[in-house]
Amino acid sequence: MKYLSYRSLDEQELERLVKEMIDVCKAKGAKVTTQRILIFKELAKRTKEHPSAEELYENLKGKVYGLSLSTVYRALSTFEQLGLVRRIPTPDGKAHYEIAVEPHGHFICQNCNKVVDVEGIKLDERLKEEMKELGFTPSECNFVCYGLCKDCSN
Repeated sequence: MKYLSYRSLDEQELERLVKEMIDVCKAKGAKVTTQRILIFKELAKRTKEHPSAEELYENLKGKVYGLSLSTVYRALSTFEQLGLVRRIPTPDGKAHYEIAVEPHGHFICQNCNKVVDVEGIKLDERLKEEMKELGFTPSECNFVCYGLCKDCSN
């Protein structure tokens, strides 16, 4: 299921996305809480930025009563298990998150740790076929490139 396109969401699209999240949680027996809805909504608004759990927490802590960093981590872990979000590990040890979208790659800057979507490179099917030839049965293929972003290269 494709959850997001690569552009910004308007309020109507954001609400549709949150409704889908609630439906998936209910269908799979996961709790739907106000905190989880607000965490998911914040991630959806900022998914192109690939925020970390800490960044989401910092953005929400004054707006959500009783929110803790561990609550954010647990919610993101649940969303990941449900296939709603994708976790992107980075060399600095911090995981960054995005709403689950069509398989795509990422470029991670080794200097500033910025995570950038790499769009338009269609490796998914080719990688799946090559993995099948090796005896594997992949369900999804992603790629990550490391180096210096445009800002850090200058």
